[in-house]
Amino acid sequence: MISILRRLRKSFLEQSQARKYLLYAVGEILLVVIGILIALQINNWAVDKDNRRLEKTYLQALKQEISEDVNFYSDTKDSLLNQQAYAQNVLFFMENEDEEVRDSLTFINAFRRCADGENLIRPQVSWNELQTTGRLSLIQNKNLVRKLFEYYTIQDQFATDFNRFPMEQRYSYRKIDHALFSMEEHLEYYEDWTVEQIPDPKVFTSIRSNRELTDLTRSIMISSLVQSRYAQNTLDLATNLLQDIDRELEDH
Repeated sequence: MISILRRLRKSFLEQSQARKYLLYAVGEILLVVIGILIALQINNWAVDKDNRRLEKTYLQALKQEISEDVNFYSDTKDSLLNQQAYAQNVLFFMENEDEEVRDSLTFINAFRRCADGENLIRPQVSWNELQTTGRLSLIQNKNLVRKLFEYYTIQDQFATDFNRFPMEQRYSYRKIDHALFSMEEHLEYYEDWTVEQIPDPKVFTSIRSNRELTDLTRSIMISSLVQSRYAQNTLDLATNLLQDIDRELEDH
């Protein structure tokens, strides 16, 4: 009987010790898990901090580029409206045989300004980098991302349309313009145009009698007006986008 009691006592002691070891082991595991979770949280915090820093850097770069776009499209719109006015004045002379050129210098300058213009090319360095590197996800404001896509799509469409049709008009116009003058006249007139260097009257006759030139001038007048509205639309988008970026930067 005594031996039975001793065995039971020993068994209870062993079971109690096992429970202590089990609790100790569970505690160690919990500590390890908690340590891992804390380390992961710290790492996530550090990564998020780096991402927010990068986001701010890209937003500042986009702001700089779009600010330059605002100036560019403002100048482009003004230039197109001026060109439309030049073409309108020249066209009036072309289509009215009784109309005389009262100021030859002003007329010839207006005539040549109808052919002004270069291809629209705008750098999109930061925007392209965000897309090609997969870092566009850094920008947390998805509404801002949508507006960026809209803006750069409109910008590309404007450039494509302008470079394809209006510039073709101007190139054709320049060919006729250049054919009106000899090489000597080009060198004399266009390096330093003054009132004493007014071209021969036959130049005005050639301008008025050239039907192709008349059609091109009318086309340039219309397209300049239309393209100035596209420039204004792109300018408005750029201006509004700058405001959105400024607000986003204020939250950083």
